Amino acid sequence: MTVRPFLALIAVAACGGGDAAPDAAGPDGPVPDAPPPVADAAPDAFIPAAVGQFPEGFLWGTAIAPYQVEGNLHDTDWYVWEGCGLCSPDHADDGPDFWDHYEEDFADAQAMGTNAIRLGVEWGRVFPTAASFPDHPDPDALARYHQIVASARAHGLVVMVTLHHFSTPLWLADPRVTDQPYGWDRDDMPQLFAAWAGFCAREFGADVDWWITINEPFAMIAAGWMGPLFPPGHFADVSGAVLAQQHMIESHVLAYEAIHANDTVSALGDGVAARVSFATHNRVFLPADPTNADDVRAAAATTELNNRSFLDAVVNGNVDANLDGDFDDPGDTRGDPTLAGHLDYIGLNYYGVSLVRYAGQSLFPFLGAPTANDLDRFGVNLPITEYGATIYPQGFRVVLDEVAPYRLPIVITENGIADGFDTQRPRFLLDHLYALAKAIDEGVDVRGYFHWSLIDNFEWAAGFCPQFGLYHVDRSDAARPRTAGGGVGVYRRIIEAATVPVGMFAEFPSYGFPGKYCLRTGL
Repeated sequence: MTVRPFLALIAVAACGGGDAAPDAAGPDGPVPDAPPPVADAAPDAFIPAAVGQFPEGFLWGTAIAPYQVEGNLHDTDWYVWEGCGLCSPDHADDGPDFWDHYEEDFADAQAMGTNAIRLGVEWGRVFPTAASFPDHPDPDALARYHQIVASARAHGLVVMVTLHHFSTPLWLADPRVTDQPYGWDRDDMPQLFAAWAGFCAREFGADVDWWITINEPFAMIAAGWMGPLFPPGHFADVSGAVLAQQHMIESHVLAYEAIHANDTVSALGDGVAARVSFATHNRVFLPADPTNADDVRAAAATTELNNRSFLDAVVNGNVDANLDGDFDDPGDTRGDPTLAGHLDYIGLNYYGVSLVRYAGQSLFPFLGAPTANDLDRFGVNLPITEYGATIYPQGFRVVLDEVAPYRLPIVITENGIADGFDTQRPRFLLDHLYALAKAIDEGVDVRGYFHWSLIDNFEWAAGFCPQFGLYHVDRSDAARPRTAGGGVGVYRRIIEAATVPVGMFAEFPSYGFPGKYCLRTGL
């Protein structure tokens, strides 16, 4: 899953430190116009015009992540990190136990009409010690992952594999060890990660054509180095954050090359053996006060840093090494051929909108922090989820237009809502998939949509209270029974129609109130 309220801790990159912001530029020129100011919710009676069909071969999927659903992942940094000072007291071992229920979960996914699944292979489970890597994988773990992938395919699901979804082997990244570089701060991390990627490509390449190297790199940096909600638990560690991003870019590039070198089989029979991306969490960032020049500058800089800096590096070879908003300093590069061209599609996670408030010069080049997506705290009248997140489907098109100039196919690798009582997910699916269909009608090249999530799971620092699953899991029962939530039928109907039937908007005319409210972790 993604970091949502944790983005409250993302720092705002400076625009060169001057009084005026530089002209914003995308990969091939000016960025799209800024989104309109946030407005109140539309009238309940609103029914949009019809949209066309989703394209043939469209990937209709759901997504999960190993640490959030498997359990018993004790050789990872997150197992040690659980119960941190700002964290829920919940433990991932008490979760849905996908490790033993994957057959049931894939059967549910198939019955819902989906044809794809995004899942992960946990590095720390396959290689639990430094001595085991890279030549001595745990045979039982490796065999089970092969069974999981084979089961997914047997249930008619195209498999997308994520190689790093927030959790790192403990032998590489132990939050208790403070006298040596941590994980992504290690100089040898790119080579180690590439070896992991190459291993997975050799092991699973015959069954997998879609790959995600790293999930939400900048969100991970924000929560772990500027945090402290994620390991390593640093606070305002600017130099660590900059170094971690540099190493993540290098790691993705080397992993991209390793996957293409080692996955030479087209599992889908279309002649393409591997499609490689990372998952970027792009949000709409708006100034908390649109009349305040510093807030406006901070919002524009945050958009550049969070939404485009990683993409610019691995697509165009443009690196702003010190994140100061220009490419004129030592270490900055433009058009670096060793970095450019290392993305086959854009994996896009979308969850909503954040307001950005300027916070001064004290952490240059980080000048402030978004307020996550808690617009209700600023008097904005839009529906919010049980997690306190503002529902903002109108921003989906904004982030789609933002990445379209990179001229790569787009796959929505995450989009979802915390809604344990299913009062909001039906309308959420209609609104977001309508926005997606309209974008496709108007020429945006989107190849798939993966809803977060297939099942309720462990939501990192927030524990189990936010329920993102289309299928809910009764954790009070040792058998962990699954129950279809209110979004399952809606998603199935959209998939079957290959469009968003506009008559469904009358069936679900508005967002209901959440049945509960979860702690807004870290705010």
